[in-house]
Amino acid sequence: MQSTLPVLSGAAVGGLFAALHRFCNRKLWAAPRQPITVVVTGGSRGLGKALAREFLAAGDRVLLTSRTQAAGDAAVRELREEVAALAGSCPQVVAVAADVSDAAGVAAVEAAALAAFGRVDAWVNNAGYSGSFQPMMEQSDAQIEQVVRTNLLGTLLCTRQAVSLMRGQPGGGHIFNMDGAGADGFATPNYAAYGATKAGITQLTGTLQAELADTPIKLHTVSPGMILTDLLLEGATTANKQAFNILCEHPETVAAFLVPRIKSAVARDVGGTYTRFLTPGSALYRLATAPARLGRFFDAEGRPVYPPERERLMGRHAKSTARAQAAARRQSGSLALAYNLSVLAGVVVLLAEAQVLHHV
Repeated sequence: MQSTLPVLSGAAVGGLFAALHRFCNRKLWAAPRQPITVVVTGGSRGLGKALAREFLAAGDRVLLTSRTQAAGDAAVRELREEVAALAGSCPQVVAVAADVSDAAGVAAVEAAALAAFGRVDAWVNNAGYSGSFQPMMEQSDAQIEQVVRTNLLGTLLCTRQAVSLMRGQPGGGHIFNMDGAGADGFATPNYAAYGATKAGITQLTGTLQAELADTPIKLHTVSPGMILTDLLLEGATTANKQAFNILCEHPETVAAFLVPRIKSAVARDVGGTYTRFLTPGSALYRLATAPARLGRFFDAEGRPVYPPERERLMGRHAKSTARAQAAARRQSGSLALAYNLSVLAGVVVLLAEAQVLHHV
């Protein structure tokens, strides 16, 4: 009895894990049956461009917005070349110049998307501005206004336009808003305006989820974490850059994590998902392994030591970039949930076994 029970218990937990993994994978993950159409605001550089590239590489059609048509057209040319090199061909990608804080400009984005695609399955509100890294009392009126107009007013107007568009198409659609530092209500020293806007976006997303609960339009939150972009590096000190070595990633790595999860939410047609790249657990792990991460992006004097985007994607660093992206794409959510549930089941089995052995 004493030798048989552990074997049976182990087999039971192993079988439970396999069943849970299959169930969780089916419930938490799904691939779209066909390519989707996507709007990405702020898509001419940084994370927005990386998101557009990842969608295109997956076979989706993308409309990206930029502040100027020249910047958007340049991004389209680069994306076509990069995606064709990576995937063999590039789906349709178009660019539209738009100020996301201007209602007429945002309406033009809807018109361009409908003209190009006929419908929009996912609208990603990525356009953002951090402002200078300094106390609020040292920031100019223009800096504060630009942060608030781009982040909060821009997200509000774009979300409203996306809702208007999706109300008029079969099946509704999905809107993804970006959170950031301050979204949880915690203080953001030297980023007061930015943090306030991100807290506002959290409230806006929750409110619209309630307002649209009885419609086929779904709201989601995306948390990209800390990304090495001009947005983050503006005004960064040498000390900041040493922290970036530990907590940051390149845009293409974060996009490789986010896009499959965005597409899965669209495929499952669920709302209220929260896709988070840098979780508290992963941040603690990065801090615990900080010595191995020093000098990844910046040297001790704060000078950048990483290659430019083009070199990372198509040059001699392309293979290491592809490995990092492949690791980010892995569908780990269902595996983690199945593992945690199996551990809980294992504890229950061990407690039951202890009771049996106690009475033998």
